[in-house]
Amino acid sequence: MFSQIKVVNEKISIVDKNALTVEGRFSSGINGRTFQKDALISHKGYQYIVNYNNERRVCISRRKLPNGKWKTITFLDYHFKSNDSHNSISMGICPNDGTIHLAFDHHVDTLHYRVSKKGLANNPETMSWNASAFGPIISELEKGKKIKITYPKFWQTPDGNLQFNYRVRGSGDGDRMLVDYNAKTGKWENTRQIDNGKGVFHDQLGMSETRCSYPNGYDYDNEGVLHVTWTWRENSQGANHDLVYVYSEDNGYSWKNNFGKTLTEIPHVNSEDIVVQSIPRVLGLMNDQGQTIDSKNRLHVVMYHCTEETITNAGSFLGELRWGPNEAKRYHHYWRDTSGNWHSFEMDLKVGNRPKVFADKHNNLIMIYAGNAKNDLIIATATAKKKWNDWAITHTVKGPFINDMLGDFYRWKTDGVLSILVQDIPKPNKKNSTFKVVDLTFDSKP
Repeated sequence: MFSQIKVVNEKISIVDKNALTVEGRFSSGINGRTFQKDALISHKGYQYIVNYNNERRVCISRRKLPNGKWKTITFLDYHFKSNDSHNSISMGICPNDGTIHLAFDHHVDTLHYRVSKKGLANNPETMSWNASAFGPIISELEKGKKIKITYPKFWQTPDGNLQFNYRVRGSGDGDRMLVDYNAKTGKWENTRQIDNGKGVFHDQLGMSETRCSYPNGYDYDNEGVLHVTWTWRENSQGANHDLVYVYSEDNGYSWKNNFGKTLTEIPHVNSEDIVVQSIPRVLGLMNDQGQTIDSKNRLHVVMYHCTEETITNAGSFLGELRWGPNEAKRYHHYWRDTSGNWHSFEMDLKVGNRPKVFADKHNNLIMIYAGNAKNDLIIATATAKKKWNDWAITHTVKGPFINDMLGDFYRWKTDGVLSILVQDIPKPNKKNSTFKVVDLTFDSKP
């Protein structure tokens, strides 16, 4: 089967010829991690990207679209010392006041956050692009409330403000928090907990009393509803389990389950009707994968895990390997229709790393990931006409690449160009490599 979506133009621009890699326990990639959410953002005709350079400095670069040269600000007041690949840089841009927000170097660490002068992103032609356009590093969002965090994420709200999300405590015992940025006051406010890691959970691997969520995404639809899916990671470990879904009609102050019932407690492992697909820990479910919403407000999630059948066919058995045999892993597409019913499709594609997914104007889907023996950038697509049952690889960008694939949702939404950040795997005896942006233009049909 071949999807009727094809790449008709590919351009590559170099951001940094000597971007950092690390000698980490989890990964060597530090620029382009699946949990960053946004490291590449377009706004008012300019594109922005963040990375660590070979001197272990935080960098933010911008270019005028579509083909301008990248101009980089290197912040010399912070020296990144970790080799933990969790400690990446996340970025947010607030449309209402044009501020650019950065959070960096966290894995249960004190907040490292800085924000630009108002108007910087809204007036790129007239305001100076240099380090003095940003304020100092601070360790609190709300005055007097210092925080230790992991996995910072920013996203824009339908009214043009910004929200910030992070986890407190650690893997297997953590809660997610949400904070609102008010562009009128230039202040963060209303820090609140949005999921709860407590509660007793039983399965074939045993009992667990604490856990944490790993989200696939936090996305607003075109009616202003915030949709969230995640998996749970138990303190007793094993792989992750279940596809969990809730939504909010009030910017994350209250939450409803799949059937529209308001939850009376912060979502937790035993909340009613929030598990929309049972995926046991023994099926090797990976965390932090892909989510998007199409123009009809249908929610799409792509994740990889094994099935009992694929594990058996691989000559293994349930629970033998935490993540299952490589040959048993499959990408799965889960989607919610406008009536609240969930559907699933198992793709016949060799699994690479954790995917991200985008919907085009015709509601066709584009999935990006690093895969095959050469760790190339893989573009797989499926059409709405076939109800996304025709997943196929339609384009490959030659690697090898070291990172999780992250795309520029904002440019995709406004211009129909999918920009994807990539970093080469370093050459032998080198610790740094080229960091760049791939721009893809598609031809698709309804």
